Amino acid sequence: MGLARLDLKESRETPGRDVRALLERLSPARRVRIVQDCLRLARAAEYPLNGRPFLVPLELDAVQVGRAFRQGECLVRALVRLEAYALGPVGEPVLQRLLGSLEAGSERLVRQCTFESTYSSERRLRRVDAFLDSAGGGCVAVEVNQAAPLGLHYHDVDQRIAARFLGALGFSYEPRLLAPHVVDWLFGEYHSRHPGRAPRRIALVSEHGYSGKRELPHVATEYQRVAHERYGEHVSIVHCFPPEVRLIRGRPAVGGVEVDMIWRYSVYLDAYRERGEDVADYEAVCSHPEEHLIVNSTGAFLTATKETFAIMSDAALVAAIGISPEDVELLRQTLPDSVSLAHDRGRRREVLEERDGWISKPTDSSFGEGVVFGARLTRGEWERLVDGRSREGFIFQRRVRYPTVPLLEVAADGALVEREIEFDFCPFHVDGWVPGPTIVRAFAVDTGQLGTRPMNVHTGAFMLPFLAPPSNCRSAGDSQ
Repeated sequence: MGLARLDLKESRETPGRDVRALLERLSPARRVRIVQDCLRLARAAEYPLNGRPFLVPLELDAVQVGRAFRQGECLVRALVRLEAYALGPVGEPVLQRLLGSLEAGSERLVRQCTFESTYSSERRLRRVDAFLDSAGGGCVAVEVNQAAPLGLHYHDVDQRIAARFLGALGFSYEPRLLAPHVVDWLFGEYHSRHPGRAPRRIALVSEHGYSGKRELPHVATEYQRVAHERYGEHVSIVHCFPPEVRLIRGRPAVGGVEVDMIWRYSVYLDAYRERGEDVADYEAVCSHPEEHLIVNSTGAFLTATKETFAIMSDAALVAAIGISPEDVELLRQTLPDSVSLAHDRGRRREVLEERDGWISKPTDSSFGEGVVFGARLTRGEWERLVDGRSREGFIFQRRVRYPTVPLLEVAADGALVEREIEFDFCPFHVDGWVPGPTIVRAFAVDTGQLGTRPMNVHTGAFMLPFLAPPSNCRSAGDSQ
């Protein structure tokens, strides 16, 4: 399968290709100074820059982006409906299928969550990982990360880098930051539980040992600053680890001070127990969300599994779940054909014979772990993999075409270098909608690996600033 080529947007209101003309007029030394100024901003924010080329920000057609945002909202609505159905009076078979696709630790976390309001499940912080589709005019989604979506801090740093870079060229660009949307979501969650009141202390809790979560102390600091601007100086947001959360007179506290809300970013706690560290109080808090306000509760793991894509590729199950006809059609355009051979063995021959068109994924994994492209295996290797993965815990998914665009890189010596990149498109869904902040990860095109690398920073992809259109640019048809 080839790659889908997308054109960059040209507009009088936005930089477009004028950036190239302006850069070409500057001396290499001036370009270097501009880039170094941007990199100083990144280093001050502890943004990891290893192996990342300095590319001009990515700008795309606002109509296609708006449609992609609407598709992301549709997908999340379907996941919320699926979760409600699975937990309802007739959803036991679907519930057991979802639980059977999870690792034991994730299943335990799901069972730990005894309560979550519809308000909260609809508004969880999620990231829809997708690829823009030049043929369909929107996007194709391959995963929804809602267990612990990362990139919050790095997204906003990228936006500031883009604004600094464009400002040096004479353009005014207002960064499309994620932080205000997340802060409003946190306060909205508290108001829904305690009308007329505001939280005073929020604990952002993550575990040790995950390199991707190094950004979270920065998230706490920056989001506290935003909360002060929007809600007053009384608010504090503290980052901490599970053993630091203690119950004092039945209320969660960090450092001996009560917290009003737990913003959960922790996953597995086995390493703490193995080291003899006490996480009993934290687990007790997480086990009683009806008493303690926990956002992004452990219930999120139920539909974080990629098994949801196989379920929503089954027309009979989609009909049973009760998704609206309008959303069914939009889902059809949004989801790649996905199948669990444990539940649909009749499609084994198709998966075997069309090796180049399929990838295989564990249903409960992250960071691109275990993703295998059929195009990179021999026929015999693929047959053995299909045999080994025709059981619960794996899906097969139609391979999605990676879009490509040409972008300018400013090299270390100030030279301008044309780069062809392949990239993904991962908008955040927060507080019930997709407001615009979007992570873009990219590879420089390698003809020997076209479209066959998991698009993840852990596999070598780098993040790229994306110039999101303002939320008020979405047409009436693209709004909620």
